[in-house]
Amino acid sequence: MSEDRSRASPSTSALGRLSEIAGVMSRHGFAPTMQTMPIVRSFAKDDDVARRARPVAERFAAMLEDLGPTFVKLGQILSTRADLLPPDFIAALSRLQDQVPPFSVAEVRRTLAEAWGVPVSDHFSSFDEAPLASASMAQVHAGILKDGSDVVVKVQRPDIGEQVKKDSEILVVIAQLLERVIEEASTYRAVDLVSEFKDALAQELDFRREAKNLEAFAEKNAGRTGIRVPRFHQALSGRTVLVMERIHGVRISDLAPEPQRAAKVIERLVEVAFEHVFVDGLFHGDPHPGNLLIDVDDNIAFIDFGLVGRVQREMQDKMLMLLLALSLRDVDTLARLVIRLGDVDGRIGIAPFRAAIGKLLDRYFGLAVGDVSTAAVLTDLIDLSTRFGVRLPREMAILSKASVSIDGIVRALHPRFDPSKAVAKRAEELLRNRLDPRSLEGGGLRTALQLALVVQELPVQLGQVLLDFERGQVQVAVKSEALEQLNSTLRGVGMTVFGGILCGSLVLAGFLTLDASGLLQARSGLLALAAFATAGGVFGVAFGWYVTGGRLPKITIARLLGNRLRRLRDQRDKP
Repeated sequence: MSEDRSRASPSTSALGRLSEIAGVMSRHGFAPTMQTMPIVRSFAKDDDVARRARPVAERFAAMLEDLGPTFVKLGQILSTRADLLPPDFIAALSRLQDQVPPFSVAEVRRTLAEAWGVPVSDHFSSFDEAPLASASMAQVHAGILKDGSDVVVKVQRPDIGEQVKKDSEILVVIAQLLERVIEEASTYRAVDLVSEFKDALAQELDFRREAKNLEAFAEKNAGRTGIRVPRFHQALSGRTVLVMERIHGVRISDLAPEPQRAAKVIERLVEVAFEHVFVDGLFHGDPHPGNLLIDVDDNIAFIDFGLVGRVQREMQDKMLMLLLALSLRDVDTLARLVIRLGDVDGRIGIAPFRAAIGKLLDRYFGLAVGDVSTAAVLTDLIDLSTRFGVRLPREMAILSKASVSIDGIVRALHPRFDPSKAVAKRAEELLRNRLDPRSLEGGGLRTALQLALVVQELPVQLGQVLLDFERGQVQVAVKSEALEQLNSTLRGVGMTVFGGILCGSLVLAGFLTLDASGLLQARSGLLALAAFATAGGVFGVAFGWYVTGGRLPKITIARLLGNRLRRLRDQRDKP
């Protein structure tokens, strides 16, 4: 780090970075959005050419790429959130690449020596100084341990944590500003999304979390034929270093010239991907071709466990029923399952929601079976749910992204294969097994016992409810938005009437005082003026209460500090 940068205060450094971010946003045609935001509006420089050149989704992805590692990671995480962004944004963000120039091998050796407490040569008989891959957060090197193990070493970039921390803090400020001026940003809880991103990025910078994901994935797939998971070297791994077995193979996409071999691998991939979600409850969240290697024995090797999804048993059962409802085109069941799966804001009209799902299915199921993509249907279903105010769990968004990746591989390498048929058949078998009272492993017996308990206790509970009704001990609470609005309106009217009566009384008292005579005439004038001022103040409060609907406006710290930051910037720019 240079001496000038090290002497810069945190506030000056953050202001400079904010100015840089604003410049990149303007260059990609987002100046109109910036002009509605305090603090950054003065940095906005409109560029109509940029807006006309490319669609907004592509400009947004390119902007994140120009802003550096933190924002590229933000885009990659957003690409998993089909519940938040429309399909064109998801597609553009999914193409984001974080390939960057590698950092020096001297820094690699220094990071490893700090993590291990000894030089690299103490553990490695050979270490390849040319990286296999170089990304925004880390780069990967190959090597051979002293015991002959062929491994890959993932090394974190120096000082990346400090840069991520600074950019994350600025992102929080931007999200707060967006929530104040853009309705959609408030609807989708931009601040909560950025906070979630900060936590995810902090976890990604700790390679011990990825190591735990790798170990859990390996445990779930132990003994499963056709699947390989790299072995993890715990003694050599830590927060900034991850050492694992190197698996030699080709990318799954490289099987295109061998259709018979590719078909066998693809069918196994679809089968095991289903098992990961609905049996293991742990699945790879980013199964793109670069993370799927095929060895000489046609085993599928999963690598890179930075993003995994976890699904609890209750959610597995609901998702199984959702898949079956999709295959059967059961619109009513689909609508109710989606609402049960998600977090609902307010009241959802089941009839219009069901009608919208019916139109969605009609659009897809009018096509030939081979042209129907279960992954695409799932993505559109998530988007539709969001528009109706149903926020599905994050795992559903990750599953949607993973499904789209696998669907793309299937269509490229085995286009005649219909994964939806295989998935629907297996889902039916699994759900039947879980509901079978004889199945201990599947939970069928537990379900039967719970149902028996409900049947046994139902008469007692019903009798208690009827008894409470007879004794008048049941209170019914009615909640209605219309009634709440009426209550607020009546309170506003009452406040206005009260203010008007009080103002009239004070004005009348003022005139009577002015008309009075005697020794206290001078003081009476002051009293009259005080009465008029009080009347004006009360009228202002009553009018403000009426205009705001009884809600005081929020105070924006950013707006209060806007002029101060602008003066600091002007002083800095002066020669």
